[in-house]
Amino acid sequence: MVRATELYGVAKFALFATSYSPLFLLIIIKQVYDNYSFLNFGGLNTDALSCFFSKFFVTTLLLVVIFFGIIGCYLLFSNLSKKKGDYVTITDVNNRNSESVGYIATYIIPFVFQNFGSFYEIFSIIFILVIIYTSYVNSNMLLINPVLNIFNYSLYEIHYCNNGIDKSGLIITKDASIEEGENIRISTIGFKLYYMNNQ
Repeated sequence: MVRATELYGVAKFALFATSYSPLFLLIIIKQVYDNYSFLNFGGLNTDALSCFFSKFFVTTLLLVVIFFGIIGCYLLFSNLSKKKGDYVTITDVNNRNSESVGYIATYIIPFVFQNFGSFYEIFSIIFILVIIYTSYVNSNMLLINPVLNIFNYSLYEIHYCNNGIDKSGLIITKDASIEEGENIRISTIGFKLYYMNNQ
């Protein structure tokens, strides 16, 4: 029986935040570039606060989200690396790192060309991201994360044998390669989602 280490909502949000951080950075750069002339202190008054909200609220919010995501993922994977899990035998394995390419094209590029200067545009981006987040945390997209690829994490689809029962799922690991017939140690972090730690 593979030991479960179900992820809490905070951990799922951290994964979401890092996964979409390239999009968030592009939005921040675009908003700052478009509103560079407003980067000065206008005092603490209604006009200044209104200007901040319309010109830099999204930037400020996304910077907080990115920071939370980085810290959250660091703590998450530090804790996961301490979980030993159970040994299983791999019967089939496929590299799924290419999923990140389709992810970038589908979910990031369309947002880059949006403007974020009005309340409607700000509301629209937040509304869409909430919908994407809801789908993200309830699917195997949870491990499809191009930022984690940068930090040498790889995603594999595996079929394995555990106590004589054939099972399948996605695993994330820092191991460069996994072969059929290999014994690996995995912990469950979601429905058919696993973390592998052979240390």
